[in-house]
Amino acid sequence: MLCCLRSVADPIPFEFSTVGFRDPQRAEENLRCVRDRVYGDVAETLLPLLSESSNPDAALNLFERLTAQSSGEVLRLLDRHRFLVHYAVVVFATSQWLGETLIQNADLFANFVRDRGLDRLRTREEFRENFARVRSRSFETDISLLLARFKKREYVRIMLRDVLGMATLADTTAEISALSDVLIEEALRECEAALKNRYGVPQHKDSAGRYVDTPFTVLSLGKLGGNELNYSSDVDLLYLYAEAGDSGTTISNREFYIRLAQEVTEVLSRMTREGAVFRIDLRLRPQGKEGEPAVPLAHALHYYAEAGASHDWELQALIKVRHSAGDQPLAREFIRRVQPMVYRSELNFEAIKTAMQALQKMKAHRMRAAIARILADTIDVKIDRGGIRDIEFLVQCLQRVYGGTEPWLRSGGTLFSLQKLHDKNHISGKDFHQLTTAYEFLRRIEHRLQLQTGLQMHRLPGNEDELRVLWNSVNKERENVSGAEVVEAIRSRMQSVTEIYDRILHHEQQQRTHGIVAQDLHLVPPVGEGGREQTYSQILSRLATDAPQLYRIAIDAALGTVARRNLYRFLGAACTSSERYAFVVGAPEAIQRALPIFAHSDFLTDILVRHPEEIAAIDQIAVADHATPRLFERESDCALRDRVIEFAANSADASEAMSVLRKQYRYRIFASGARDVLLHRDAFESLAENSVIADAAITAALQLAKAPAGFAVFALGRLGTREFDVLSDADLLFVRDEATDPYESAKAAERMMEMLAAYTRDGSVFPVDTRLRPHGTEGELVITASQMNSYFASEAQAWESLTYTKLRYVAGDRELLPRAQQSVVTLFQRFSSHPEFGSEVCEMRKRLEIADGAAFNFKTSPGGFYDIDFLACYFCVRNQRTVEPQNIVARIRAIESSGNLSAADASELVASSLFLRTLEHAVRLVDGRSRKSLPVSEVALASTTALAASILQREFPEGLDVELRSTLERVRRIFLDVLGK
Repeated sequence: MLCCLRSVADPIPFEFSTVGFRDPQRAEENLRCVRDRVYGDVAETLLPLLSESSNPDAALNLFERLTAQSSGEVLRLLDRHRFLVHYAVVVFATSQWLGETLIQNADLFANFVRDRGLDRLRTREEFRENFARVRSRSFETDISLLLARFKKREYVRIMLRDVLGMATLADTTAEISALSDVLIEEALRECEAALKNRYGVPQHKDSAGRYVDTPFTVLSLGKLGGNELNYSSDVDLLYLYAEAGDSGTTISNREFYIRLAQEVTEVLSRMTREGAVFRIDLRLRPQGKEGEPAVPLAHALHYYAEAGASHDWELQALIKVRHSAGDQPLAREFIRRVQPMVYRSELNFEAIKTAMQALQKMKAHRMRAAIARILADTIDVKIDRGGIRDIEFLVQCLQRVYGGTEPWLRSGGTLFSLQKLHDKNHISGKDFHQLTTAYEFLRRIEHRLQLQTGLQMHRLPGNEDELRVLWNSVNKERENVSGAEVVEAIRSRMQSVTEIYDRILHHEQQQRTHGIVAQDLHLVPPVGEGGREQTYSQILSRLATDAPQLYRIAIDAALGTVARRNLYRFLGAACTSSERYAFVVGAPEAIQRALPIFAHSDFLTDILVRHPEEIAAIDQIAVADHATPRLFERESDCALRDRVIEFAANSADASEAMSVLRKQYRYRIFASGARDVLLHRDAFESLAENSVIADAAITAALQLAKAPAGFAVFALGRLGTREFDVLSDADLLFVRDEATDPYESAKAAERMMEMLAAYTRDGSVFPVDTRLRPHGTEGELVITASQMNSYFASEAQAWESLTYTKLRYVAGDRELLPRAQQSVVTLFQRFSSHPEFGSEVCEMRKRLEIADGAAFNFKTSPGGFYDIDFLACYFCVRNQRTVEPQNIVARIRAIESSGNLSAADASELVASSLFLRTLEHAVRLVDGRSRKSLPVSEVALASTTALAASILQREFPEGLDVELRSTLERVRRIFLDVLGK
């Protein structure tokens, strides 16, 4: 027997016996074969990795096949990049199905080296671009085969992020869902092009009697609709088209779109040598199996309007309806018009009754399935009591009951919906924690079962060894547990779900049978107690008795329509718990002062609706001046320190500390925005305060992430210039000392990003974007100053020199600052004297204009803020200015002082910068979205105009749109005069 494998570089052998092979004889032979084929000491690297894997036998079997079938180039890659050996072991131990994919597509190893993309989620756009790249290089003509192959290749990467712990359950299912949308989209594009080429373009008459193209859309339901698709799930689709006209084609629209639906379904479900892309299920369409595969919008809406009376479960299925491919406006129209049918404004006990009837049917199905499993004594983690379906069913029932009066609860994903239900006090903290952890645990079990073979499996294996492998695949530490212990652990988790399920749903039915209203049941709270939003008349009736001053505010005839609507939303949210209600009743003066917020800011109103207690921030705002809240202290550098965030950063309990951090960040951002609406302060003052708040949050997250010594965080982008706005992403750069462990540094950076970006019951802090680092997504997440210097000296492009004019130290080891700045000096020196630098900057600017098409906006359109920003960054590089970056006004004045801008042009750019930043800030506060253009809604545009006018202390007699166009023309003239010569 082979006892150990020795290496000259590693004289201490790793004991073969400690790996725990179930078939040591075969493992010994496999290791001999591997050692004969690989380069260097890859075999010695392999054994410790196998000892940590969940299934060393399977991993080694497939690794031996990989070495037998791979080219010398792949084997050399494994030797040069040892993390690839780790990736291979993880894939082979977890999934025979995707292990075969990796062996057959060994070029993926080179992709892992080049892309280094495991540190972040891929977006739908990135999947679309990757597929276009793959298709352009492929000679394959079978679109089904190409899509199936692409899916499996992408699954390897998604699975690696999942199993390595680099992605949460929500991340994993979101990536699978985004990938699936692209696959459906590509199938639709292929089939639609072929049919239009054959029959022409379907058209119908619009309201003006003109012929226009008839749109078609693909809607997803079920797990795909909720953005929580499994590795092997059925995909529930609904095909809709706008009108049943018959112009433009040689066949009717009805026949055209029925054929299109059939062909898309065929492409996606046809079996190829790579398997099928999906198993497509169309049974949730109107009339189910008896209905046509594609239906016109009007017919679908009529059907669902009728279904509410007899087939309410069909409406419940629409909770997760979402656009996946095809025409988005058509999808939005359907969802907008069907939602009132799904969610009722009254407390809908009929929905519960229907749900209970559906539950009885499900139980009957479970009973039949259970009989088939009794002898094997196995568990189905999906449909058995306390399983995945019970949690999803419970969440949907609560959404149906409360979603009519609380639109915020209308979301598709189960975990996200659980968080919202908890935020609104419809689920207790304990129940929320148990349901969330159980759902994540059971979904991980489900994923590992499906990854093994690629089949839709939910039942635990009966084999002892397979149960241990399954258990170790969902636990980071390998445990020597018995199969019975595994089953008992899973059964115990499901039992806790059953207890919550029975208490919330079944108890209500039992109480109603005896004519008793349960006082402690979340679904039927008494009027005046927590648990449901009341009608406006009920709210006013209570206020008339409990808070006459607040009652007078609510019925004031002078209240505008928007203010009244948002005030009622706020008061309704306050009535969901006695604690919230008592708090709001005691704060009539603060609510009176907050009326301009309700009138003009959806962003701030949404915070108050979710967290009515934040109304206390209004008391901290002095209407007479711009004094900062008493919680904050000014330091000599005029930065605002937050004692609460500093306290959280020093907490021993990281989870509790992050809860405090998220709450305090939300409070500070709300208070900052409230000052903007109530005091109309300068936009740059607001952006500076938001930047200080963000810096404090980053500093706290760094401390809580327990980053090693020699680790620092730098800001780029808007945070770098202290112009951080509400709803902004934070562009961060992580830098480490050469002596600091790269693995520990990367883990600390990942923990920081998770802490700041994760959505929890307390909300999130802000998204983090690290794509501006050297080599972008292909580069290391945490880099050294020497790596920066090397990259900047030879590889960086012109646009990156502009980007790094905004590099600013935020937190961590300050000794890394001068080294980082020196690397930036190298970058500036490289481009400052480049004769084509100005023309390259103009070309970059032009590309940004083209990327946004003809859309008129205040950011990327000619003369938009990017013109001013590019000018400032250009002269910063030209003048090799490496001082700490300042906001755009200070940078323009510095250019003027250097003689590169006339006083008149500088003043014009300063005024335009203030106008554009104020306008963007106002849009975000009013609309609650990060957007580059003026709001389309007349009400939102009026609020934006009023808020911008108050902040800038000027009027726009010809309208905001005219003022914006005039500003852009003046800015573009200066830009071309200075750079366009």
